[in-house]
Amino acid sequence: MNQVASRAASVNMRALSPPRPDAIASVSPSVAKTLRYVEWTFLLVLILRLLSLLLNRPMAYELAAGDYIMLAAMGGVAVLSLVFPSGRPRWQRHAYIWCEISILLATRAFSTWGLDLFLYLVLVKSCFLLSRRAVIFTTVAAGVAWQISYARQLFTQEMKTRFEAILAAPQHLMVLDMIFNSTALYLASSLLIILLCWTVLAERKSRQQADMLSAEVEKLAADLERTRIARDIHDSLGHTLTSLDMQLEVAQTLHTQDPDHALQAVNHAKGLSQQSLQEVRRAVSTMRHGVFDLSVALTNLVEQIQNTRPSSATSFQIRSHIDLPTLPLQTSQQLFLVVKEGLNNIQKHSQASMVELSTTTTTTDITIRLSDNGVGFLQQTPKQGFGLRGMQERVQLLHGQMVVHSTVGQGTVLQVTIPQ
Repeated sequence: MNQVASRAASVNMRALSPPRPDAIASVSPSVAKTLRYVEWTFLLVLILRLLSLLLNRPMAYELAAGDYIMLAAMGGVAVLSLVFPSGRPRWQRHAYIWCEISILLATRAFSTWGLDLFLYLVLVKSCFLLSRRAVIFTTVAAGVAWQISYARQLFTQEMKTRFEAILAAPQHLMVLDMIFNSTALYLASSLLIILLCWTVLAERKSRQQADMLSAEVEKLAADLERTRIARDIHDSLGHTLTSLDMQLEVAQTLHTQDPDHALQAVNHAKGLSQQSLQEVRRAVSTMRHGVFDLSVALTNLVEQIQNTRPSSATSFQIRSHIDLPTLPLQTSQQLFLVVKEGLNNIQKHSQASMVELSTTTTTTDITIRLSDNGVGFLQQTPKQGFGLRGMQERVQLLHGQMVVHSTVGQGTVLQVTIPQ
């Protein structure tokens, strides 16, 4: 029981503990495959654009150094797209991201072709591979390097020649305006991409935690059910089978010396076996149909004890007044086992001649009172017996209260109260 409670506490702690901000959720193969397909799509569009420009030129076009750099960069990006180091050490993931960023910076600095879309795709990859701090640092550093490369490109002689043909305003103002617009576009786009990726990661992480907690709860429920079944077997059949074994031993020992006493023990054992069989049938019927009438079950229990008790010093009469409303199945089962264990304790320890079992129902609670006129016990004596402890646990499961009053030589009163 304590192990089950500790596991329940650990599940609650995991459910309440917030996720670490820098924790990286495991990347599913579908995410890596999707990013690879998007990267290949960008490359295909870029290749088609390059072929279109070459075919539409009126004269032969010779590739410049920047064009070779761009083609080499496209090949490097294609090769890197085949790898997605989600399960690799941190330094390998950082190296992967910055290797691809360096390739893109080279095209920006030395080629008129800018692979801008690939930079944003690299930022998406970084969100899945790096921690949040690393993503922010990578975004800022890559953005600064990207804008510096872009500014260097704008101030080359080739770009000046292009601008002089279309600019009426001073050239430096136009260049600064283009750098400002490019920076603003990068900041807005990268911020949107990062927030979207983090939202997706947070949703996936929450779903993974929910699945994990659901599995833990199912396992905990199974453990609780096993614990309940073990307690039910002990309380319902344990005492009966123990008494049955004792009666058979008595019959085996006395069958030659005192046949009458041996026959009486055999008859008692037969009654106990019938009682055990009825207990099993009751449990199976309850599990199968989900119906349990507590009043009828307690009445049958009293009759069974009266019919199977041996005619010895442990014999006692039971006066009962049982009138209970229809209760939930779990509540009825727990109360039945509490009363049964109480009657077993009276039979084993009280030496009583009279037992009273009564029930009281009000609008707020239900009370079951079990009393005897036996030898009683000292209230200061710790109640360490498994029976009383198990009874207390059952009542606590029903959010009720169990009170035991006992006086030496005057008997014991057991009172159980549960809310309606």
